[in-house]
Amino acid sequence: MVCILVMAIFMTLGVSLLVNSGLFLQTHGLRKLTRLTSCAAENGIKQAWNRVEARAEEVFSGTEIDQETFLDLKQAPESKGLEIIRSLLEAGSVGQEDDFSGLRWETVASAGLAELYSDEHYLKATFGFNIKSSGRVQEFAGARIEEVKCELVLLAGHLPLDQVPAAISKEGIKEGDLNNLKVLSLVPGPTAVAGPKIVSKRFIPDYALPLLSRGLKILKPGSLPNWLLRRALGLEPGSEPVPDGVYLVQDSLGPGGIYVQGDLSQLLLGIDSGFQVIQFKQGESLWLLRFNPTIAKTSFISPSGSQNFNELPVPLIMINGRVLELAAGRADSSGVLKVADGEDAPAFLGGLKLTIVCSGKISLTTNLFSNSLDWREGLPYLRSKQSQLIIWSTGKDFQSEEVVDGGISLLGEAGRRAVFEASLIAGGQGFSAEAAGGKINLIGSLAATVLDTGQTEITTYTLPSSPLSLLSEPDLRVYSGTALLHLSHIKILEWRPSK
Repeated sequence: MVCILVMAIFMTLGVSLLVNSGLFLQTHGLRKLTRLTSCAAENGIKQAWNRVEARAEEVFSGTEIDQETFLDLKQAPESKGLEIIRSLLEAGSVGQEDDFSGLRWETVASAGLAELYSDEHYLKATFGFNIKSSGRVQEFAGARIEEVKCELVLLAGHLPLDQVPAAISKEGIKEGDLNNLKVLSLVPGPTAVAGPKIVSKRFIPDYALPLLSRGLKILKPGSLPNWLLRRALGLEPGSEPVPDGVYLVQDSLGPGGIYVQGDLSQLLLGIDSGFQVIQFKQGESLWLLRFNPTIAKTSFISPSGSQNFNELPVPLIMINGRVLELAAGRADSSGVLKVADGEDAPAFLGGLKLTIVCSGKISLTTNLFSNSLDWREGLPYLRSKQSQLIIWSTGKDFQSEEVVDGGISLLGEAGRRAVFEASLIAGGQGFSAEAAGGKINLIGSLAATVLDTGQTEITTYTLPSSPLSLLSEPDLRVYSGTALLHLSHIKILEWRPSK
């Protein structure tokens, strides 16, 4: 009986061990199968993502669209937008079987309109772009499904040129200069079309009157004759030309923009005790505009006296002439700006919105950046609200509309490092770096009719899309003269198992 009892115990233990080993092997096999199917699903998403990136660069390297296509897109943004990104959807739908690892995967891409902004100039369509991947192991029935949810932003129409990272006229660029221009994105985790856009049509406008009318507080003028300009500037009525000088536009509602007649020998931007200071020098005369966006205080100091306002000016400087020196300045004890030669002097307040439009050539002689700009691990970082400094040279006289010597040039010592936090729009003779060698870091955008790098490396860092202006704020952006198509970014929002 004892032997039978012992035998029964050992048999029971043996059977239990066999059952436990079988369950362990089966569980381990299921875990391994799960890992393999998950790996297969991940491979599918990565492969589809790489194909979408490559196809995006191919499809959106061209920028121009005709007006009819733009109007069709405005009328049916979802269906027409899906037609434009159809090739991206096709690139994101793939299937592959790896004989070596025994893994199989299939992906399907889908998209739908999530948000739309549209006005008379352009539209901004935000699509939900999703990639669903199914991973399998050969000869097994189980499958693992994962999904990536993305955001795709498409711009079409007469675009704000500060939203296009780099655009150069086809006739104004040489291969060597093109190699010196790089485009990097600061948008967290996106993929965007790399490199500058080459535009064959004339896309930089030279007609500034619609923008000037906002600063001059004139409702949609057809031209700018002397009598109308004199009335807007508060001068005596007449048809005589406006004398050279710096004028603050103002009416019963408060200050407008600054209008400059004639060349400026110096235009300085600086900060003094929380105030943004803009100093104008013409000959031996000085003018200072000081305003504080936080407390809405403004003062305008001219050779004839000073004026104070409890409202902010229209942030637009209109110069019918050239700017021989545009630089950052430091305030002395009297509040007057002196040129800041060092690389660490901020020129404007973080979050500032300012547009400078000039008929003639603008020469940049120092760095121009805000007090919120920092550098981390070699990349620019904004500690506070994004600024919007737009510098535009039209190459055409505001009144006579005669062609003049326009453009934007970088002057300074050879081989120096330059930093600009701005959107540079160089009409006329385009953009040139006249100091050979060195490196330009442009946090913003560059649009030019002609690009002459002079062996200088230009790196444009693309910022996230600027928020739309409030209805109460004047629209001081510069829009492209021809309709363009631009893929702003495709950004991964979420990667998760699919139910």
